[in-house]
Amino acid sequence: MPRFRWLAHTADIGFEAFGRTREEVFANSALALADLVIEPDDVQPQEEITIQVEGRDAESLLVNWLSEILYLHDSEKWLLREFEILKLNDRSLLAKARGEKFDRARHRIKLMVKAITYHQLKLEKTPEGWRAQVYVDI
Repeated sequence: MPRFRWLAHTADIGFEAFGRTREEVFANSALALADLVIEPDDVQPQEEITIQVEGRDAESLLVNWLSEILYLHDSEKWLLREFEILKLNDRSLLAKARGEKFDRARHRIKLMVKAITYHQLKLEKTPEGWRAQVYVDI
């Protein structure tokens, strides 16, 4: 099963993320977002941070999760490449993320993502596991 794949869109860019479990699809959604922004192989998973988010339902929780990762990148210069979901239900998520702070000499930003959108957002159980569809504003 692939972790994620890109989706074409006229104005934005999107991805589908896959996982055998809901935790895995949330982690793979974060990996897809990271891959949009930076070259993940250039990021060393040397520091660990805890991320906790809430939402009114599972879909808004996914948007808030990805928005928090984007916020950490934009405001605190975190580049994250490993994600471990510790606790997950329909309204809250607790995770550990590993990465490092942005270093202009070693890291190249691939794409500036402005926001995570609700446009065509999907989070669904499939016969193979879980699937998320997310579009981001660039």
